Amino acid sequence: MTDGAFIGSWYHWPPLEGFEFDFLVSKNWDAIYISHFHADHFDRKLLAAIIRNNAVVKVLIPEYSNKWLRRAVLNCGVTPNNLIEIPNNKSVQFKDFSIRMFVADYCNPQMCGASISCVSSPRKQSANDSVALFEADGQRILNANDALAVQSAQRLWPVVGEVDLLLGHFGGAGPFPQCFADLNKLEKLENAREMGQTFVGRLIETAGRLNAKFTMPYAGQYVLGGSLTELNEYRSVIPLSQVLSCIADSGVTTPVSMLPFGEFNLTQSSLSEEWREPPASIQEAYLEKIKKVLFPYQKFEEDWPGAKVSLNRALQRVKNEFDAYVEEGGSGSISSITIMTEGVSKTINFGLGQSTLSESPQYENHSTIQLDSRLLKRLLIRKAGYQGFTQYHFNQAEIGSHLTWSRKGPYPSETQFLNFLQDIAQS
Repeated sequence: MTDGAFIGSWYHWPPLEGFEFDFLVSKNWDAIYISHFHADHFDRKLLAAIIRNNAVVKVLIPEYSNKWLRRAVLNCGVTPNNLIEIPNNKSVQFKDFSIRMFVADYCNPQMCGASISCVSSPRKQSANDSVALFEADGQRILNANDALAVQSAQRLWPVVGEVDLLLGHFGGAGPFPQCFADLNKLEKLENAREMGQTFVGRLIETAGRLNAKFTMPYAGQYVLGGSLTELNEYRSVIPLSQVLSCIADSGVTTPVSMLPFGEFNLTQSSLSEEWREPPASIQEAYLEKIKKVLFPYQKFEEDWPGAKVSLNRALQRVKNEFDAYVEEGGSGSISSITIMTEGVSKTINFGLGQSTLSESPQYENHSTIQLDSRLLKRLLIRKAGYQGFTQYHFNQAEIGSHLTWSRKGPYPSETQFLNFLQDIAQS
């Protein structure tokens, strides 16, 4: 319920009216479910405020092999006794309903955009999203979150079975195509349209496989602010009103959507108030307002004389992680990725075996990522021993559209290893 997620660039759409944060904090919640740690699903500021107001609220999260989400939730003031980690495919009874969580273990950002890729097995169990099945009074609700695009999630649907209501994302949140400098405007628009249709089609397909009576598209609407405002028209996000029409036209399931803070009675199949798309003039005025905002890293002018050394050390850490992954049975492709900022660049070359660092790419399949040096500095450098949450992470910058890309060749899956892009000498 706060704007400026993903290093300041993400804003709510429709705009927040101002009452939402305090309204949610004032409620006497029994439990809060957090699916994964991405900032559009886990508002640390809101959770901390709720805990200060209601210290006994239970927080339900998946039991991930990594403990990123657990640490972040505890840092918000939740006590270990009030944090319930639910193992994969285990049902837990809570008051008058049961909840079963399924951990999604891989995502392909070329197809996804909504979930950020993690390192695959065997070295790391890579789950960072989840699916939750809620059951009560003979009714079944599946919250698929961003996991519809996760490859392994498709295997869950026979296990889940039929549901009365499916909730799932319908829009892309990755950098493609809006952040790709080697695409012209028409190419960006066409790619955005095709990807947007893919996301909606996947939601409808999932509803069919689950024989969902109702489907609620959510986790899809946002707009970019600040210096990235001009990218909005090129995102792979279809307006919600069009998504609802696509679902209705499919004949597979009945679409459900409501105004913010509305209610849907599943037993009576009734809505408090149906969704209405705000006029284009409201969005235009809103974008004009938020484009004036500076991102946190833009508020200061600063020199960084150690940029070259720091980038080299950070890429060395990426290299170490990739090489260990290959040694333990993982497979790589042949691709080069160059990180570039003002006056500084370095390339990592991923191969079928060991990777190398160089001043220029060794392979034709080559991606270049350009970014503000002030942002790169914050992505790389950590205080010694720091293990808490920080918005300055490659994942956050990528989702936030802060990176400018160019690419020759197919999407390199090794991009996921840039999640380890940190200056190990500073850690």
